Amino acid sequence: MLQRRSFRRLMAAAFALGVVGISKAASANPVEEFYRNKNINLMVGFAPGGGADLWGRFLARHLGSFIPGKPNVVVQNMPGASGFRAVGYTFNIAPMDGTNLVLPVPTALTAPSLGVANVTWDVFKFQWIGNLNRDSVGCVAMGKSGIKSIADAKDRQIIFGADGMDDPAAQQPRALANLLGFNIKVIAGFKGTGHALLSLESGEIDARCAFFASQALSERRADLDAGKLVPIMQVGSRKHAIFGNAPMVYDFARTEDERKIMQFIFGSTEITRPVAVGPGVPKDRVDVLREAFWTAANSKQLRDDAARLNLVVDPMDWKETEAAIRASIDFDPSIIDRAKKMIAY
Repeated sequence: MLQRRSFRRLMAAAFALGVVGISKAASANPVEEFYRNKNINLMVGFAPGGGADLWGRFLARHLGSFIPGKPNVVVQNMPGASGFRAVGYTFNIAPMDGTNLVLPVPTALTAPSLGVANVTWDVFKFQWIGNLNRDSVGCVAMGKSGIKSIADAKDRQIIFGADGMDDPAAQQPRALANLLGFNIKVIAGFKGTGHALLSLESGEIDARCAFFASQALSERRADLDAGKLVPIMQVGSRKHAIFGNAPMVYDFARTEDERKIMQFIFGSTEITRPVAVGPGVPKDRVDVLREAFWTAANSKQLRDDAARLNLVVDPMDWKETEAAIRASIDFDPSIIDRAKKMIAY
């Protein structure tokens, strides 16, 4: 009898343990289980050493700590097509499982509206995770060039260097040439800002646009302080102290339509470091990535790292990011048509 009771107790205990095990398995977070021991690729459309790569590696150091399962976030550099190759890959080819993020170049936001060749994405079918920084942008010249302002292009030719003809470093000066008649030439083929700045030193080019305040405040601060690099124009909606008295691009607009054309061409640069996943990523993983991004962007560890690097973090959550993108491309078709002509080559 005693043996039977002991057997029944043993079976009851085993059953209870089984129920607990089943309950734990049922309550486990499926997103956490998915990301455990995984790598997340953060696609950057430019070579190592430039501003996009700097921000990509900065975000990658922190984001994984706030994603359930704590996956490793690894930067994958995919240069090509003025940063568009990485954007097209993420939208069309990358696995749609939440293991691929992209840090798009700002011109990827306006490219579909402009009818840029080989654009294969829909801005609003991307699932936006957030935006890490609302940066200010300028153009700089080498001090020894003697160029003090973009207005000097009224009287002399200024040669700008860009990665490709569709990236901001090309579109910005080309728009001024076509819209305002400035004497500007653009040479493409550089592999990021670092490569272009080396060519500035050699005298191959005179100037470079798409130069972010975050770069000016960090790795290029000494060059600006010494007068080796001279700010010659600002393209943001507000002046930034690091660019000194360089004129604002909008100061050159002669009509309200010209101002709107400039806003369409230059405005998206202030959505500086947006992050997205492809259209097919499941909603539960997108929700987790959005929450993790926002928590990371406001965390002490990320902010301390930003202070160490002299980076200014000014984040938007995914809703703000989506709204800002919509506002940057929501212009009358007649303005967009004229903008196309201004950046044509």
